[in-house]
Amino acid sequence: DMKPWPSFDDSFEGKPYIQKQNIYTWGNEKRTWEDWKYYAARYFAVISQVDDAIGQVLKALEETGQADNTVVLFTADHGDMAGSHRMMDKHYVLYDDTVHIPLMLRAPGTDPRRIQGFVNNCLDMAPTMIELCGGEPIDTDGISLVPQLENRGDEGLRDYAMTTLNGQQFGLYTQRMFRTAKWKYIWNLTDTDELYDMENDPWELHNLAHEPALKNVLAELRKKLYAVLKIEDPDIVKTEWLNRQLLDNHKL
Repeated sequence: DMKPWPSFDDSFEGKPYIQKQNIYTWGNEKRTWEDWKYYAARYFAVISQVDDAIGQVLKALEETGQADNTVVLFTADHGDMAGSHRMMDKHYVLYDDTVHIPLMLRAPGTDPRRIQGFVNNCLDMAPTMIELCGGEPIDTDGISLVPQLENRGDEGLRDYAMTTLNGQQFGLYTQRMFRTAKWKYIWNLTDTDELYDMENDPWELHNLAHEPALKNVLAELRKKLYAVLKIEDPDIVKTEWLNRQLLDNHKL
């Protein structure tokens, strides 16, 4: 009796061509929600199975007396579309279905709380684990999450997230995403860009990249993405032509 995702009937109007092509590439063009709901149900079943397995690990730590001497870190590399936008897997899209991934961290002597901010599950894990284990800080672009675990205010929180996708499975396609609490900007290097208002359109149905009233918002997000790419992904912005897309707003 699962209901369709609010994004299921996405028209893809004003979005990159490759998104609608994904439906045909996977052979999903004739599938209705009656087909997809079983896929989604199995997806939730797998999550339940993983949850049960992790529960067994935590139980074993308690039973062996190691719970107070063990840091537990749970994360993932990506999600699954699971029928959202009528897609499966993760290719050539940066919707929250695939990029808003879990990160749960339990350390002895800390209380459960939810961090209201962005975390880089690649860069931030090393300095966090090193500090928890009493090691010397390392020179890194990552941020330790220990202040958050110890509830020391907003120290160490990021106000943005950046994601990279280089797809090869169905042909070359490159994307970079810059995300704040309100806006998600996706730089599609060889197709139209995307801009979503995540507060008012959490299912990312309406691409606002071509809205004249948001021209300044788009320009600011492109500059911020460029600043991050110069440090974390410099090869992608080392040519004059690609820089013109971001810094001079030379995009269709």
